[in-house]
Amino acid sequence: MATRLSAPMSATCNKPITCSRSRRPRTLRAKAPTRCCVVTTDNATGRRKRLKANGLNFVVDDQGDTGAVPVILLHGFPNRANMWEMQIPGLVRKGFRVIAPDLRGAFNGESDAPQDVQAYHLQKALVKDVAGIMDALDIDKAHIVGHDWGSSLAWTFAALYPDRTLQLVAMSVGNPSGYFKGDHANEQKMKSWYIAFFSLRGIAEWAMSSGKLFAKGVGPKEAAEAEARMAEQLGMLKGKDRPETWTSGLNWYRANAGLRNFLTGSLATELPPVTCDVLQLWFTGDDPVCTEGQAKTSGQFVKSPGTFRYERIDSPSHFAPWTDPEPVSASMLNFLRKA
Repeated sequence: MATRLSAPMSATCNKPITCSRSRRPRTLRAKAPTRCCVVTTDNATGRRKRLKANGLNFVVDDQGDTGAVPVILLHGFPNRANMWEMQIPGLVRKGFRVIAPDLRGAFNGESDAPQDVQAYHLQKALVKDVAGIMDALDIDKAHIVGHDWGSSLAWTFAALYPDRTLQLVAMSVGNPSGYFKGDHANEQKMKSWYIAFFSLRGIAEWAMSSGKLFAKGVGPKEAAEAEARMAEQLGMLKGKDRPETWTSGLNWYRANAGLRNFLTGSLATELPPVTCDVLQLWFTGDDPVCTEGQAKTSGQFVKSPGTFRYERIDSPSHFAPWTDPEPVSASMLNFLRKA
């Protein structure tokens, strides 16, 4: 399913947007996704919409005034859109329109889940999903917010679609270009042992379905109760004992952080610099899997006129947007502009 990466088209003209790179300038051309009909269905949590984007079917939560400034929330692994249920009401009350999709391959999600590994490549596939969802909902520009793998996707989208990104909020994971580089590289590789393990097809699925791999959770003991409650309430336990249910989520790792990437120290192909304002959040509960260094040093990938703000939040869980939502929401709402 490999497609040629091209850059976003300007909203006001048909000329490709040129992004500068450290080596030499080149033009990235992204084929504009086809706009489509959106079917709206009501449910207890708000407006659920089914739409087609980038050749796949997606289900998204779309809440707030459709004329308001949009915020797109991108979840990580092994979550889905309901990971953001603690943030959505506050964003809507503050006057934003909030779109939270089940990303492709989301664990227990309602969107399509291709089985091909390369269907989960950040630059070749996943960023085009976000652009396609925006097109389907007639959104030209949006604030992009991500957590975990959603953060890597958010950084990548902001780099490749600068004219469609208002501001970026990244949580837990910093810019993919620097994840395994710098003074934190060796420590991050040691904490990322599971990434190499996830490249073992079949074995990784068995380990995840058996519950043996992360039997004690990913955070300290004080986070275990909150994470267990989150897993129960968000339906993360459904089907967890079936190995095949894990494949699409693990493919996010295999396409972007496989064994070769792990050994060479590159999480993703080098990205152009990000030129919007960025808020990078890191939670103390991230430490077992994500070093503070990879988040704190991500400002080197932000260029003028963009600015970089780093905030460390004392929260025992990696899944702080759900387990400790108040400080996370406060930081985000303080940063995002409504115009």
